[in-house]
Amino acid sequence: MSLIVPVAAWPAPPQHRVSALLATTLDGSEVVSGGEGGEVCLWGSSDETAPPGGPGDAAAAAALTPRVICLGHEAAVVWLGRCMLEGHAAVASLCACGHLNVWDPADGRCLSASPAPLLGGAVATAAAAYPAGGDVLLGGEATALWRVRLATMERHVAAEAEDWCVALSISLLSLEPPPAPPPSSSSATEAATATVATATSATTATTASAAAVRAAA
Repeated sequence: MSLIVPVAAWPAPPQHRVSALLATTLDGSEVVSGGEGGEVCLWGSSDETAPPGGPGDAAAAAALTPRVICLGHEAAVVWLGRCMLEGHAAVASLCACGHLNVWDPADGRCLSASPAPLLGGAVATAAAAYPAGGDVLLGGEATALWRVRLATMERHVAAEAEDWCVALSISLLSLEPPPAPPPSSSSATEAATATVATATSATTATTASAAAVRAAA
């Protein structure tokens, strides 16, 4: 059995110019950042904490340390999102050239990757994950929005557009007005009181009319 371990070497520490950010609740990766060089960096809380109550305690607890650098994009990362792949939470990344990758947030393994640009050569600018997490909607300098299945990287046109896309969001909000709330018990009591008051007023008016007739006679 052979083991192949990829190694990346830089003549100097790599510069990570952030082009996309994602805050997560995934185990081990509290923040994910994408860089202009195509790298994706997973960040976690630092283990080096100051003594409790010390002057640097709060700052140390909030410090983030880069854990893993994921390499797989050839252009700047334009979008990062949380997704689901085979029932497990993962991180998806999209670069400007239209390649989409899915990463394991624990160790940075690439779980799925598009074999070719998904926008047909157009510059990708935006994406959004569907609520179920298994599909992603892509847009860019093209007149179509594409829906991509992350497990297979199969795609189809989700919608035609008249212009390029610069931002995307998928919402579960309903456009129908909410149903009117049922009347409260206090409202029902007030309505009943108003009805009784009306009936009392009508009885008083009838009595007054009868008295006026007798006086005229």
